Amino acid sequence: MPFGDVQRCGWVSSVLAEVYPMSFAAVQEHVSVLEGAGLVSKHRHGRERLVRGDVTAVRVAAGLLDDERTWRDRVARIEDLLGRTRPDIRR
Repeated sequence: MPFGDVQRCGWVSSVLAEVYPMSFAAVQEHVSVLEGAGLVSKHRHGRERLVRGDVTAVRVAAGLLDDERTWRDRVARIEDLLGRTRPDIRR
């Protein structure tokens, strides 16, 4: 299911449980975590609760993850350099 579909029209939680191989309770738990992170929102539409994605929030989160990967790579390279050039210190 493309994220754009979730953002435009929303998805009913029970339908999400049918689409993904997980229970309704598991879907509800995932949606709650995503809602707490600000990545989706829930709206009442009659008797149903629609889940809508927030594209801007997802892009911000993706950018933060990219930044974290960049810094982890840099730290790993520094550790490699230090490991290769570290003098053998014996006590």
